[in-house]
Amino acid sequence: MSQITSYRFPFAAYPAIRIMLLMMAGITTALLVNMPLLIGFIFFLFSIFLWALFEFIIRKRNLLAGGHFSSLFYLLLIFTAALLMFQIVEHRKWKSLDNAAPVYLFEWEEAEISGRIRSTGRSGSGRPIFEVDVKSTLFSADVQWNMHYRIRLYGGVNQDYPIQAGDFIHTRIRFYSFPERRNPHEFDYGSWLHSREIAAHGELVELKHVETSRMLNWGPFRAYVQTNADLLFDREYAALAKALLLGYKDELTPETRQEFSRSGLSHIMAVSGLHVGFIVAPFWLIIPFLWGSNKGKWFGLILLTVLLMGYAGLTGFSPSVSRASLMAWLITYGKLFHKVRNSINLTAVAAIIILLINPGQLFEIGFQLSFSAVFIILLLMPQTQKLIPYKYRFGIRGGLISIIMVSVVVQVGLFPILIYYFGEFSIIGPVANALVVPLLSLTVPTGLLLALITPFGPTFFYLIAKPVQFSLKWIHNVANFLGSQSFSYLTFEQAPVSLFLIWICAIFFIAAIHLPQIRWKTLILLMFSMNLLFLELAAKKPVWKTLEVTFLDVGQADAIHIRTPEGKHLLIDAGRWSPMSNSGERVLLPYFDHIGLTRLDAVILSHPHADHIGGMPALLNNLEIAKVYQSDYDYDSALYQSMMEIFEIQNIPVRYPVAGDIIEIDPALRLFVVGPERNAPRDRNPNNHSVALKLVYGQTSFLFSGDAETAQEARIANRYGDFLKSDLYKAGHHASNTSSTEIFMQFVEPEITVASLAFRNVFGHPGRDAVARLHQFSERQKYTSLEGAIRFKSDGNRIKRVEW
Repeated sequence: MSQITSYRFPFAAYPAIRIMLLMMAGITTALLVNMPLLIGFIFFLFSIFLWALFEFIIRKRNLLAGGHFSSLFYLLLIFTAALLMFQIVEHRKWKSLDNAAPVYLFEWEEAEISGRIRSTGRSGSGRPIFEVDVKSTLFSADVQWNMHYRIRLYGGVNQDYPIQAGDFIHTRIRFYSFPERRNPHEFDYGSWLHSREIAAHGELVELKHVETSRMLNWGPFRAYVQTNADLLFDREYAALAKALLLGYKDELTPETRQEFSRSGLSHIMAVSGLHVGFIVAPFWLIIPFLWGSNKGKWFGLILLTVLLMGYAGLTGFSPSVSRASLMAWLITYGKLFHKVRNSINLTAVAAIIILLINPGQLFEIGFQLSFSAVFIILLLMPQTQKLIPYKYRFGIRGGLISIIMVSVVVQVGLFPILIYYFGEFSIIGPVANALVVPLLSLTVPTGLLLALITPFGPTFFYLIAKPVQFSLKWIHNVANFLGSQSFSYLTFEQAPVSLFLIWICAIFFIAAIHLPQIRWKTLILLMFSMNLLFLELAAKKPVWKTLEVTFLDVGQADAIHIRTPEGKHLLIDAGRWSPMSNSGERVLLPYFDHIGLTRLDAVILSHPHADHIGGMPALLNNLEIAKVYQSDYDYDSALYQSMMEIFEIQNIPVRYPVAGDIIEIDPALRLFVVGPERNAPRDRNPNNHSVALKLVYGQTSFLFSGDAETAQEARIANRYGDFLKSDLYKAGHHASNTSSTEIFMQFVEPEITVASLAFRNVFGHPGRDAVARLHQFSERQKYTSLEGAIRFKSDGNRIKRVEW
């Protein structure tokens, strides 16, 4: 009988994989556990001691036991070394940021700084961006501060400055207030700045002196190529050319970025292995002429090193290019000198080198997408390519099918990461890639070559570049057409954690499908992880249906989103409007897009002031609104009249509730109208005709009084008395002194009060007297000006604060 042997993974063939995984585990542990640096150092020393003990002492006495434990503690040593390495990097970063804390005291004030330009760029709005390592700061004529820190500066729109990376500058700046994440959907810009060790940001007011750098840096060379791209291509395609050739995406509009993302083409602007392959491909044609002699081998290796370093420098040494360049160098070295070349192992070596340089790269999306995509291709493509009929596999038809298959494999393989970071997944990507990628094999190397030599004959090379521009136009049109279609992408909410386990198991199952010894084991793991997903989804589903109330931070205005127990969506007020922006476009639409909402079951507008209806035009143009409830106060403003016209055009029912009415939204709750009173005395103040509501869900209640002031609060208090008692009260009129009066608050007596207002406002809100009354009559006071958006949930028995 034949003996059945179990499969053992050949770790010896993949030493770099083992080291990479241990480093990743150590770095991740350091992030999650957040232990003191001293403890990490002790663990590292203890690992060294144990490894040395078993390797050099015990192993001599007991070869087998000593060898096993020596290997075990060697792996532990790698783990603790990576943990300590990340701790040291983080300690240095936060020490630097803490030392720069005094600059927060000078928000919106001017100062003079001297420092070296670290990097340059340009925002989507056309503003130049500079990261500066500051050496000294002059706050006033006699106060100079020599603490070093890093600042991000913004220049004037479409303004050019004669400075490059590496230059030393002396300039006058204005400090901005450090950004905070104010609403659930918003990008945490402040944390992103801190991740780059940037302690402050501000405006470049006046450039006083520039000392051109004599050090070797890639900034001027990159600027040279970017300038040549502007000469070669028409303005509408120059920005796309810079993105495709150099990964410089600062000049792309948000709309263009979104179109490329939704069409599944954003990877071609990431400048990754695809681009490096196109650049290196001509070099590989001369390899057979080099490996005949030792000098030829070294000449070829040096030539390749210069080529890869040059392109990586042009692209700013991004993780994807660094990884691809390292892999290309290692593979070429192996081919020239006849060394073992295993692509999976070499990819892991590239990851190890990058993590040794900067362990924080592990948590960068570029690192995660880049290495995940390569490992997925290396693990899955050998199996998927077997699906191509043999007679087509090596021809043009097979090449086109392979492009589509690679796109499908990568898109599906990166599914969990894409929805975790972006909440969207492109399903049209394989078609888009089949239409675009073949063109890139000529567009990238030709476009880059022309951008390097254009100054020697601008007119001639401008004509030569016409085919490249035609390719750029084709790529843009493909992304624009496919990315703008509603069927091209899917939107998802936050990905369950167990989905990542399913992802890993599925990849290994497909990769090992030809190995009977482990095929069924990986399938069992896959089925087990799918059951974990179902359990996680079931655990996340609340046993009791909940009411969710979110006070969005819309500055000096009101906007409250309510999700009812039955999944209905209600908006109370729509934020502010100003000539420069409005809450609808800036806050509400991005927020609703973030939670996947396309329909509001009701909008309640407390009164027609611009700080309560300001976002309505944007909402009306982008969302379906079932009905509107609003004050019957007829207001003479262009914004209000325009809104009313849109209501009529879109046939949106408008109701004018009065005290005593009940608004039917969800049978699980009651929404009582307590103001305005029918036939209430008219005055010139719309605030005193606000729609005021009491929401009751189970044993919990919320009171929303709009901008009701003294007169209306008195009428409501006289009519409803103890009925006003509520667990949560939205402070009237942004905590103005004319609202939340004593006669009103003595009946409300809330446990929680929430005031919606801007930190800096011309009205002096919150009023001193109002704050005192809120403190007197409520146990906890919350202000959006201090905390940003504030969210609460109620299960019908109690209300609790929820972090977002």
